[in-house]
Amino acid sequence: MSGLLFPMEGYMLRDAEDEDMAFVTDCVKKSILLSVSDDERKLSDLWMEDILSMTSIVMDGGMMRSEIMVLTDNGGERTGILWMGVSRDQFTCEETGYLLGLFVIEGSRGKGLGRSMISCAEDWCRKNGLLSMTLNAGSPNGSAKNLYNRLGFEERSTVMRKRIR
Repeated sequence: MSGLLFPMEGYMLRDAEDEDMAFVTDCVKKSILLSVSDDERKLSDLWMEDILSMTSIVMDGGMMRSEIMVLTDNGGERTGILWMGVSRDQFTCEETGYLLGLFVIEGSRGKGLGRSMISCAEDWCRKNGLLSMTLNAGSPNGSAKNLYNRLGFEERSTVMRKRIR
């Protein structure tokens, strides 16, 4: 991620290091919980470890090329993560930047950090020769969906699910 400037003064986006991985995993977990229904959240102890296992495989480069960045304030406190990867568009098969994770800790929200990290994600895509960026937003995560809509992302498909018991 070197070479990307974070557009907000007082913050820095840097490559994640080994000592950041517990923080990164915690952010991924919280992000997932914001993206599922209340019923699924209540049962997350049944499935969260499987998701985090798959996440660690991707983090280790086992499924796609990706980079994880940690957002810190001037005091070095971790305030969020940005996790970018390269994937194939599900419809056109062109390479696309894929926003695997974006999370700002609760006390730092509402300051424009998410918007600034999206700007860095777009720069990351440009530097990697990618013409588009894709992401998924869980239906219950209204604040994330609102941010993405304000930044020009458009809904392209709908994933539908039915619980069968």
